[in-house]
Amino acid sequence: MSRNTQWKVAGFGVSALVLIAALVLANGSPEVHETLSSARSDREEYVQLALAALRDADPTGELKYDPEQFLIQRIAPDGGLGMSLFLANFYREYQATPPERRGEVLARLGRAGVLPEAAATYEQARPLLRLVVRARDTFEAFSQQAGESAPVSWRPVGEVLAEAIVQDTPDAMRYVPTEELARWGISYEQARADAMANLRRMEAVPLRHLTLGVCAIFTNDSYGASRLLLDDVVRGCEVKGDPVVVVPNRDTVLITGADDATGLLTLAEAALEGVQAPRPVDGSALRLTADGWKPFLPGPKSPARSILENLAFTSKVRGYQDQTDRLRKQQEQEHGEVFVASLLPVKDAEGRYFGQTVWSNEGESLLPRADVILFVDATLGPDAPPVATVRWDLVVRDAGTLLMPELGVYPERYRVTGFPSKEQLQRWKADPTAMDVP
Repeated sequence: MSRNTQWKVAGFGVSALVLIAALVLANGSPEVHETLSSARSDREEYVQLALAALRDADPTGELKYDPEQFLIQRIAPDGGLGMSLFLANFYREYQATPPERRGEVLARLGRAGVLPEAAATYEQARPLLRLVVRARDTFEAFSQQAGESAPVSWRPVGEVLAEAIVQDTPDAMRYVPTEELARWGISYEQARADAMANLRRMEAVPLRHLTLGVCAIFTNDSYGASRLLLDDVVRGCEVKGDPVVVVPNRDTVLITGADDATGLLTLAEAALEGVQAPRPVDGSALRLTADGWKPFLPGPKSPARSILENLAFTSKVRGYQDQTDRLRKQQEQEHGEVFVASLLPVKDAEGRYFGQTVWSNEGESLLPRADVILFVDATLGPDAPPVATVRWDLVVRDAGTLLMPELGVYPERYRVTGFPSKEQLQRWKADPTAMDVP
C-alpha cells in the first residue's frame, strides 16, 4: 500500500455510512467508479451555480474556489481574505430539494455569503448572540488553521461536539471571534450566559414523542441542536435511566434513556435517518452524567448497539478524512516530509466497521487513532502485503516512544519516527489475539 493512499468518502451528497459500505464491499468496482464520476460532475455544476449566486448577492471582490476543501473564499477588494463559505451542507440541502425550489437554496447561499458587520459595542451585540452546537472537529480545524489567533469562540461538549457563540441575523450567522470578545472586555462565560438567555427566549419547540420514552426536537432554524444545552428541555422527556441523545443534524435532537433497550433502538433508527438530512452534525450518542455529556454505547447485546456503533464510526471517519486532507495540504505548503496517514474503514464478517491505518518504515508519519495497524515494509514494493497486522492497544502497550501522542490535534493523532524491530513484529504476530478488534 502506497504512502500516498487517500480515502475520500464525503462531499458527494450520499450518506457517508452508505458510501463507506459500498466502497468497502465493492472494492473499487466499475460501478463505484461510475457513481463517483457522476457525483463529481454534479458537484462541479453546483459550484458554478453557487459562484453565480454569491456574485449576485455581492459583486465586489473576487471569489476563489478550493476543490480540495470544497469551499469558496471571498477575496476583498483590497486583496485581503474575506469569509470562507463551506459548500458541503448547502450542497446536501440543494440535492435534497425538489428541482423547482432549488433556486431558493442558492439564494439563501448567496445571502449567507455576505456576513453581517461586527457590532461596534457589546451592548449592540448582546441581543443578537446565540449558541450553536456543531461537530467539534469543525472548530478544531478553524483554530489549527489560524494558529494562535482563534477565529471562533467555542468550547467542547461531550468530547465530539462543540458549542460556539454566534451573532445572529435573519440571513446569516456570524461566528464571534475571540479577539472581538477581548475588544469588548467580555469573557467567554459572560457572553455565553447572554447567548444562552437569548436561546431560551426563542420560540419554544415542543417535544415530540416518537414512542414511549423517546422524544425528539425538530426545528427549522439551525438552533435545534442547541437545545441540547438546555438541561430542562432534555429532562422534559421522561426516560429510563440517564438521558441519552443524538444530534444528527442542526435541526434535530433525539432523546431516550440509557436503560431503555427499545427506546435506544428507536433513537438509533431515527438517528440513521437524521444524519442523511442536510446540515449533519454528528451520529454519536451521548449520555448525561454527573460530569456532563459523555460518548455512550449500550452493551454488546443491545439491539441498538451495531447501529449506534456504526453511526459513531462514520462520524469519526468523516472527521479524520477532513483532518487528513487539511494536514496533507499543510505539509505540501510547508514542504514537509511527514506523512499524514488515513483512517481506512473496514467491515468485518458480522457487519461491524472498524478503522485501520498504515505504519510504514519509510520516514516519519502521523497516525490516526485506529483499531488496527498495518505495518508496511516499503522496501518490499507497493504491492507487498503488510509484514504484520496488529491491534492498536497491543501496539500502544509495547511500542514505547516509537508511538507518541501529537499535542494540540483533534481528532487525536500519534507521531511515529521509527519502526518496530523484527523481533517485536514477530512477538505481535505470535499473539493469537493480535487481530481481535475490541
